[in-house]
Amino acid sequence: MPATLSITAMVPCFNEEECIEQAYLRIKEEVYPYGDAEILFVDDGSTDATLSIIKRLAADDPRVSYISFARNFGLESAFTAGFSYASKEWTVQLDADLQSPPAEIHKLTRRAVEGDYDAVFAVRTGRQDPWYRRLGTVGHQAIATRILGIELPVHASVFRVVRTSVARKVAACKVSTPYFLATLPLIGARYTTVETAHSPRAAGVAKWSLTKLFRHAADLFVGFSYRPLALIYLAALGAAAAAVALTAAGSGLQPLALASVLLHTAGLGALALLARYMVRVMRGSAGLPRYQIREANVPVRPQDHLYADPHAGPDAGPVAAGPYAGTHTGPVAADPHAGPAEGPVAAGPHPHPEKSTGRAAPASLLQTGNLP
Repeated sequence: MPATLSITAMVPCFNEEECIEQAYLRIKEEVYPYGDAEILFVDDGSTDATLSIIKRLAADDPRVSYISFARNFGLESAFTAGFSYASKEWTVQLDADLQSPPAEIHKLTRRAVEGDYDAVFAVRTGRQDPWYRRLGTVGHQAIATRILGIELPVHASVFRVVRTSVARKVAACKVSTPYFLATLPLIGARYTTVETAHSPRAAGVAKWSLTKLFRHAADLFVGFSYRPLALIYLAALGAAAAAVALTAAGSGLQPLALASVLLHTAGLGALALLARYMVRVMRGSAGLPRYQIREANVPVRPQDHLYADPHAGPDAGPVAAGPYAGTHTGPVAADPHAGPAEGPVAAGPHPHPEKSTGRAAPASLLQTGNLP
């Protein structure tokens, strides 16, 4: 592993009271030897004792930080917040259930530093998940890359190390369907993958269901490609051609009934797909925040704080969140929310992180022309 590294171990968690303390012990054993290291827990609105345990760990260990959401906003929102509030140059994302062994962190960091990459993703070998999750991951990534033309780190998981400044730019992109794996290539970040071990859950139950897996895949397909529209047009033309052939081939009601079924099926499929694209548009125009923080032991930007003054604006500076509020010490990586008063950030493959002093609205990623 690199001798020294400025790194945040970011751990999204939701109802992981059975795992969280064991995760803390194993993660700190691996990241604290890097020197400039911290652990950042992101509590995604847990309803069990997860937050209480995290508070106790933070009270005993000054290198432990946490933010806690006002409700369950989902994994994508959790690690988006984690990247936004990580204070080190690099951020490694881990699962609280320890399925991604913390001992494998060093493979990712070594590859990132030696290869001058902005992100290194773990590819799980001997994956210890139910068959439907393994099949679903392979299937939806194959459809995305081979049929829909979406660029993704192949077989990548959420176990990854990312340059924090780059991760923040991804998090700040105003896409209607946030999807980190698909957004990272669009901004031009350099990435690669590394094979790592995979373990069964340390305790508790998995939070992913078949419904969530289907929704996750649909978000990727519709959010980052227009090709499904072309495919449904082709399907409609095929159904119309088949209906004409059936009608011409025979007489009576049966051919007409089959032709009617084909046409109506194609029509309903087209309506369903168009409705999914409308959902994407509605999400992008709703104006709702990706997450709201109820409590934290780090300074929180007003726009992210549930109880902050709504008229404060993004330049009002960070506010303390919750009764355990504190401050980060040390540098903060280059931030896309930074205002013009902060001056330029040095260009090059390894810009030195600068401490943020002001905030401005994040820039948007224009999707038109960027999607296949």
